[in-house]
Amino acid sequence: MNKIISLIAAGLIAVALAATAAPTPPVFQVRLVADNPSTHSEPMELVRHSPEGTATNVLNIDTTVLLDQRVLKSAFLERDYLGYPALSLVFTDVGAKQLADVTPQNMGQRVAIIIYGHLYEAPYINAEISSGGVEVSARFTLQEATDLVRKINESVAGK
Repeated sequence: MNKIISLIAAGLIAVALAATAAPTPPVFQVRLVADNPSTHSEPMELVRHSPEGTATNVLNIDTTVLLDQRVLKSAFLERDYLGYPALSLVFTDVGAKQLADVTPQNMGQRVAIIIYGHLYEAPYINAEISSGGVEVSARFTLQEATDLVRKINESVAGK
């Protein structure tokens, strides 16, 4: 009887621990960068690597998600204009429309490109994006870009 009670207690503890475990971050999100900290933003580090060294900036990222992996069609690997590995993201028709709606409304603002909870890029919106795709270039290593493309495509396939 004591063994059964011990097993039940261990099972309940395991369930309680699993319930309180940190949730898996969304695969892909686009959010606005806030000018100042607020109750509707969270600080995130943007790390930039270059031949001159590494620079880290803390940005205030709005908690409202503008786009996520549900509106992605696929991701593939390409090279940016400097020859670094980059991610090319293709959106569904719904995602392309959302992107085309969001970009003119937020002209001059920065958007945060967040992949697996990590801030990879925070470009300014300089024009309406109506092509249905974007390139994310963050001076990825080839391995990092390849892994991210695989993970994003696995997530998209498992919607």
